[in-house]
Amino acid sequence: MKENYNILNIPQDLVEDLTTVKRINTNSQGWFDLASIREIQFGSIQIGPFKTKENGQYYTNSFGLILNSEIYDESHEILVWLPRLQHYGTWDSSHDELHIFPNQTWTSMKSDLIPFIEAQWGTYEGANKIKHLTIKGISKYADAFDFIPYHLNETVEKLSDDQLINFLDQYENTILRHPNVSTLDEAYFALAKVYFRLGQKDPNQKNVWKEKCLQILNYYPQGRFHREKDAAEICVWASAEFGLKVFKNLLEKDKRQPEYAGGASLVSAFLIHFPDQWESILEISKVKTNTIGTLHSIETAKTWALNVANNALAAKLKQNQNVMELISKLLTQIEEFILSAPLGEFSEQEIHEIRHKKIVDRLTQGWEYLKKKEYSKVEELLNSIFAAYEKDGEALFLDARLFWLKSGSAEEGMKRAEKNLLLASNGDRLGRGRLYNLIGCALDELGKWEEALLSFQKAEELSPQDSIYVANLAEIFWKLGNKTSAGRYAKKAKSMGNQSEIVETIFRETTKNSPKE
Repeated sequence: MKENYNILNIPQDLVEDLTTVKRINTNSQGWFDLASIREIQFGSIQIGPFKTKENGQYYTNSFGLILNSEIYDESHEILVWLPRLQHYGTWDSSHDELHIFPNQTWTSMKSDLIPFIEAQWGTYEGANKIKHLTIKGISKYADAFDFIPYHLNETVEKLSDDQLINFLDQYENTILRHPNVSTLDEAYFALAKVYFRLGQKDPNQKNVWKEKCLQILNYYPQGRFHREKDAAEICVWASAEFGLKVFKNLLEKDKRQPEYAGGASLVSAFLIHFPDQWESILEISKVKTNTIGTLHSIETAKTWALNVANNALAAKLKQNQNVMELISKLLTQIEEFILSAPLGEFSEQEIHEIRHKKIVDRLTQGWEYLKKKEYSKVEELLNSIFAAYEKDGEALFLDARLFWLKSGSAEEGMKRAEKNLLLASNGDRLGRGRLYNLIGCALDELGKWEEALLSFQKAEELSPQDSIYVANLAEIFWKLGNKTSAGRYAKKAKSMGNQSEIVETIFRETTKNSPKE
């Protein structure tokens, strides 16, 4: 802040007066806390556009003098000093309007700030009326504002490498005058992309462009950076430390699926650019709140590398055998970390997913043998699977299906499935759903439709994304004579992509007499 005092010339009477926080109470807008000089917020405000053809806004620097408020929270610019205009003002952030107070100094204002604060709402009813000017064009103040177009990110995408320097000549200094402005997200990203491309083009000046890139990436307001996915490689290229910071921040703010929000891209970029620092990813994963997000990010990076054709990072990853081996190494070590953790440290589902991965190939082979009626081979594979993981619900489902086919009895198959349900991991929702479905199918074959209905409902509850359970519910309701419910589930099954004959029949029969929408 001291540097800003010198550069932007904060009035001395303002500096001397704002020694502590002061509360200002208004009749119509609640209270406002006036910041101390150490707490005033340096930033920028935007106004316009003023003409329909202006594809952008005008920015000028500001010092927000409001620390907090009762109604508007941290709307610092409700009262501002505008150094480039040399005026005080109030900024309406809802409409991007600026009202300034010509010929006013802090000394003339400070005895009664309420009319200045309330100027943008026009709610002041006291005796100390003040004049203010609403800026509706910048011709009079052209030197005090910077015009920054919208969609600069798209502009950069269309530029050839030879045009990048011209872009910087036109926009770089303008954008750099305005840090911490959320509406300049695209402008910041545009500069970052230009620096990245220039650094790739000119290796001799790479460090210069990296420093510039790191500077602009730090321009984003705290907690407002949301380009982890499309800026992943740029973040990592600018600095390994910054790339790791962005990854950790993502894990903290996106607990559900950080891998798709940029986690996989950041991991890919980091391992491509800094393979010798792979253990940094491992260390992040050892923090419990980061473990699963890191694991899923690495898994997704590997999956994209093997299966996605139109992803530049995935292609680079696939071509780098050393990095692919590092990914496998990371996955193995993180999985072992999870499996060796104290009971309760990770959920049953998280543990199941890891253990299931270790036997899934054998399970797939087991179903192939079952189709060929090579039952002895299925039994051998099941013995191998259960020796490694006895609670795998999908393996227990295969076991019950094998028992049904070998015995030729739906009832025996059902009993085996009921027994296996007691063994299946509570974290294996997919496997337990299949066991309930098998029980439902057996009860259906035995003509016990009411009981079958309950089993199919449990299967759908455990695995609602599986259309076969919805289809089975449609069929069992149809057999029970409940055409309304049957039709509803048939429609739902079709919407999920199920095209089975029974679903088509029920849907057709239950909709042919319905009024057209």
